[in-house]
Amino acid sequence: MDVNGDGKLQKDEIQAGYKKFFGRELSNEEVNEMFSKVDADGNDEIDYSEFVVASLNEKNLLSNNKLRAAFKMFDKDGGGSISIAEIKEVLSFGQTLDDDVLQQIIKEVDEDGNGEISYDEFVQMMLKNIE
Repeated sequence: MDVNGDGKLQKDEIQAGYKKFFGRELSNEEVNEMFSKVDADGNDEIDYSEFVVASLNEKNLLSNNKLRAAFKMFDKDGGGSISIAEIKEVLSFGQTLDDDVLQQIIKEVDEDGNGEISYDEFVQMMLKNIE
């Protein structure tokens, strides 16, 4: 779907991909609604972390077991929280991720301000994104 290979999905790429994979066109209104729910930073692009969160946020996946498994995917050291280094390890896929972007991810989710994402903060983020 990422036609231009920039690691992000723009609205036109979503529309083209949806037509290709699902056989129907999305209206501009449908795409705008999707972006309003998925594009957390409001930059009119869906980056990998936003895509992962959106993929995990389907209501049928939000059982405690699924949330715990998703959290463990990021909590590489099993320490009970997700650090910037762990986010970088999971989301980088051989690419360099901007530390400012990673700081923003933490800042948006880290309610107690300790610089890491706890399981409870992770669950709140996941549940908030489906409302």
